[in-house]
Amino acid sequence: MEIEEIASAKRNSVEKQLDGFHKLVKQVSHGRHLASSVSEHTDPGEVLSVKKLITNQLEECIKEYKKLPLEIEENEAIVTRFDTTAMSNEIHRFGSVFETDPDLYSIDSGLAIPLATVKKERKFKVALPAGIDKAASYLKASFIKSDGSKEEGRVVIVNDNNTAIVSCTPQSIGGYELSVTIRGHHIKGSPLSVKASRDYTTLTNQKSFNVGNLTRGVSVHTSGDVFASSIDGFVQVFSEDGTAVRRIGSKGNGNGQFDKPWGLLLVGNRLYVSDYDLNRVQYFSATTGQHIGQFGSKGNGNGQFSSPRGMSTDGKGNILVADGNNKRVQVFKEDGTFVQVIQCDGTASDVAVDNEGKIHVTICHQNHVQVFSPDGKTHLDTYSGNNNKLHFPQGIAFDDDGYIFITGNSDTSCVLNPERNKVHSFSRLLDPSDITLDKYGHIYIADTNNNRIMKY
Repeated sequence: MEIEEIASAKRNSVEKQLDGFHKLVKQVSHGRHLASSVSEHTDPGEVLSVKKLITNQLEECIKEYKKLPLEIEENEAIVTRFDTTAMSNEIHRFGSVFETDPDLYSIDSGLAIPLATVKKERKFKVALPAGIDKAASYLKASFIKSDGSKEEGRVVIVNDNNTAIVSCTPQSIGGYELSVTIRGHHIKGSPLSVKASRDYTTLTNQKSFNVGNLTRGVSVHTSGDVFASSIDGFVQVFSEDGTAVRRIGSKGNGNGQFDKPWGLLLVGNRLYVSDYDLNRVQYFSATTGQHIGQFGSKGNGNGQFSSPRGMSTDGKGNILVADGNNKRVQVFKEDGTFVQVIQCDGTASDVAVDNEGKIHVTICHQNHVQVFSPDGKTHLDTYSGNNNKLHFPQGIAFDDDGYIFITGNSDTSCVLNPERNKVHSFSRLLDPSDITLDKYGHIYIADTNNNRIMKY
């Protein structure tokens, strides 16, 4: 009977301690489940909002743990330990809480970047903000046909120095959707509509935009808005359906004014406009039209112009300006800081950068195009179309497959394939100047003397 009483007392003591530990384990499990659920299914802002709750729960667990005896008091029969290291490691397995700006999630965009070629790999770079290493393991991509069918191209994600490369290969002609997500949330720019490359042998005019006297420049925003310059001293902005929505600038020589606006270039939400007579480049907010800054003056020194015309970007933060009568291309940073000069053999009317980074410059009076190395230091080649001699070439542009789009006089406006053979000619144009592509591969030509933009 004495033995039973002692055993009963010990049993009650152990059960009391065990009950305390069960309650503590329940609290820890609840905290862990909450942290896991939040980190898996909630965006970063909501994680931060419940961070204090999770922290308080864990602190309460530690406080309760310290109240519990580490050992059974009767003859040290049972020894218990609470492994805080294991618990800590388990919590860290679910990642840490940090603050980040969702706008830092971005995906590269550029001239006609959503175009892809059947059974040809296309790669997209995804830039991740610093410190998001653990979240990168939750980066996922899907590439499916937009008609709902399950055909998928190959998708590979490689994380390297906060940059993920998404690779996809469409298997048939048609529309696809490329979605890139982190923890189920679309990153900026996703999903993208991807289309197979176009057949340029049969192009039809889809729409025309009536602008004003002598329409020299054209550029298309990623939103679909079309920007066109007029010698009347303004840039007209159209919605995608052709509705005139606003004007930027007016006639004059002050800030935000133009004498003879020529080339247009959109880089993100910044619009660059070259002025043929005022010998400068001004840049504006593409969405509000607000004047931001300008660079250039008349002359032949570094950073000076003599009748600047077409412009392009190399995708590396540089702006290239065809410095017409100075017979050169000048390279600037996006804020107008001078970088270098690329000397040409004649009047430079436009410039474009191909998919290999090579710089192509239309030389109007020599009726050809000069090609320079990506650093602009070496003249690599000169061409005038293998089966279509150019006449007074003006504008030039590229698509992602290496097709070349050139405007010129005497119905020599054309499309050249990557081997530089003509596959299509544009007709019924009157002294066309600039040419560009939108993100869907549609072609826009500044039909200068017809005072309009033509879309194909």
